[in-house]
Amino acid sequence: MYDGGRVVRSYTADMGYRSVNDKLASGDAATPEGRYRITQKKAASTYYKALALDYPNAEDRARFAQLKQRGQIPRGVGPGGSIEIHGDGGRGKDWTRGCVAISNRDIDDLYRRVGVGTPVTIVGGDGQGRFARLVREHGAALSGTQ
Repeated sequence: MYDGGRVVRSYTADMGYRSVNDKLASGDAATPEGRYRITQKKAASTYYKALALDYPNAEDRARFAQLKQRGQIPRGVGPGGSIEIHGDGGRGKDWTRGCVAISNRDIDDLYRRVGVGTPVTIVGGDGQGRFARLVREHGAALSGTQ
């Protein structure tokens, strides 16, 4: 978690069990990468607590439409939805169907720190390299917590 481009917290996360794949459509078990916002805080969910994200956003829907037009996505398949940051993580492996799972202790901490509308950027990588630098720069450009 960043505030003004400065790291204030770090959480270990489990991702979709096909995390090395790009998120293309519903049911592909990949975690989407992009810029999102928290749309809802759920004090109780299937996975302890959850922060719902605005996936698919306009950028995701446009990409999905392009891929569908090119025939890269079969008929009858949608872009998916219900991507959350939720609890019951900390398993040490990617197991979700596209969500970001963190430990219940960590979701308790994060839940207290963020509100509806908080920006969330999901990127690949290990938090140390090029993607982490891009997130820090993006966070510095925003006023508020990321």
